[in-house]
Amino acid sequence: MPTPTRRPGQDRTLQTVAQHMARLEVSGLPRNYELFHEALGGADAALRREVQALAVSTPQQQLDEIGQRYQLPGFVARALPPSREKDIQLLSALRDQMTSGVEQKKGFTRVLESVARSLREDSNAGPADILAEIEFLSVSLSDAVVAETELEAALRVGANQLAKAEREAAAARAVMLRDRLTGLPNHAAFVERLEALYAPDNQAHDTALFLVAIADIGELADAYGEAAANRILKKAASILRKSIKKNDFLARIGKGEFAFLFRDVNRDSIRPISERLATSIADNLVFAASDGAAGVELLVGAALCADAMSPQQLRQQAVAAAETTRGDPRSIVAQQITRSRG
Repeated sequence: MPTPTRRPGQDRTLQTVAQHMARLEVSGLPRNYELFHEALGGADAALRREVQALAVSTPQQQLDEIGQRYQLPGFVARALPPSREKDIQLLSALRDQMTSGVEQKKGFTRVLESVARSLREDSNAGPADILAEIEFLSVSLSDAVVAETELEAALRVGANQLAKAEREAAAARAVMLRDRLTGLPNHAAFVERLEALYAPDNQAHDTALFLVAIADIGELADAYGEAAANRILKKAASILRKSIKKNDFLARIGKGEFAFLFRDVNRDSIRPISERLATSIADNLVFAASDGAAGVELLVGAALCADAMSPQQLRQQAVAAAETTRGDPRSIVAQQITRSRG
């Protein structure tokens, strides 16, 4: 959707964040702005209380711990290892140990061949000589077994470490792609899915992009407060989540903007789906705004993957389609919202 013009409420929030950080002498790092913006303008009361209780000149380490504890993307991303250097070092050590184990086996093989040759060639060897050769062979075998056991243990530890690192990376990635307010995939996840839609090996040309926007969410926040607006967004997400099937995709991509990717959609299906989405919002979202907001201004736009040559073009087409419903009393959406208010 087009980037909306910054509203007075948004300006006040940014100003409050900057003033609060300046008062506490907090460094102007991007992740610190994210922390204070989420605390002062978000819906997490625990985070807000913790940030408001900070002392002047709080160490950056403490701020980082708060951000990571509340899984804010900027702090989670910073906590990720910058490279796989540790994994490479681990694999290198395992390689060296495997090489040592192979050398031990080769050494035992050479000893075995030497003993066998000695016994074959020395026809005068007595029992004492044979026992000595067997003792030598036993010691060599024992060394090889010890090396093999150490290698097995090292491989097990290394495999566990790599598996743990992979789980931690997957968990961090899941946080990075999740919207904290609604629990839906976020804008980054949507962009990733949209790019995959146009990958060379993807044949999903029957996919359609639907954009649903609560166009007046900024006015609602100004009129009834950020907490009321967040309740509306969470309720909208819950309603829209029920509209998708197993192979569909739903993400929150902006303040009041949601994106769907529906499979198995043709041109004739676009209007019924738009009506279904509009009806769902119109019939149910009014309850989320029962503290005074009688309804919302909703925009819905759709575009077919087959009609666009790139993710950007597909999105532009859907945005343009949504804009045609703005202020049009004859549009599907306007009719549904009017009916819910009547």
